[in-house]
Amino acid sequence: MFKFIQNSTFLRRFAKDRQGTAAIEFAFIAPIMIVTYFGLASVSLLVAADRDVSHATSVTADLFTQSVSLDSDDIEDIFNASLAVMSVSPTQAANVTIDVISFEKDGAGNLNEVGYAKIGSGFPSKFVPPNGLSASLLNSTSGLVVTRIEYDYTASEYYKADLTKIVLSPTLSETFMLKPRKSTTIPFSASGGGSTVICSHTTVSGAARASC
Repeated sequence: MFKFIQNSTFLRRFAKDRQGTAAIEFAFIAPIMIVTYFGLASVSLLVAADRDVSHATSVTADLFTQSVSLDSDDIEDIFNASLAVMSVSPTQAANVTIDVISFEKDGAGNLNEVGYAKIGSGFPSKFVPPNGLSASLLNSTSGLVVTRIEYDYTASEYYKADLTKIVLSPTLSETFMLKPRKSTTIPFSASGGGSTVICSHTTVSGAARASC
């Protein structure tokens, strides 16, 4: 009988004991807080990267349309400026593709490509103007320059760890169409001849650079 009373008293004290409650609650809440923290940080980095892609595409298109013609050296300089605007490391730059195509329309209404430049492995096909493209953008007296940037964003490159199961790593892309500023059309000239300039990613003094 005495043991039963002792046990009952112990059980009542145990039921009223609140020591360690905070630790138990934290054990339940901590994983949710950690995942939420990394999720919000990832969204912030993703939004910033998307803005960089849009800004770099706009800058690239603007620089291309300020010239009467462009050679390989000119295009290399512009691509270097584009990578600098994006503020990507050499590792991240390997996931960046930039391609620019220059069009003209002759008096018969035929569409001609007068220049194409690219760096990176994305965009497996060239841009094709849609049938409904406004004549005010592309006509016999004014060509068109189309700039595209694609960035295979990877969160692990920012966290230095594989968090792809927690956060998304989408492909960011942007397209800009601008008219030439100083000429009817803007032809490209490659160092080996032709109007196609293909560049590659390289690293100079620890910075992402283009080699055309």
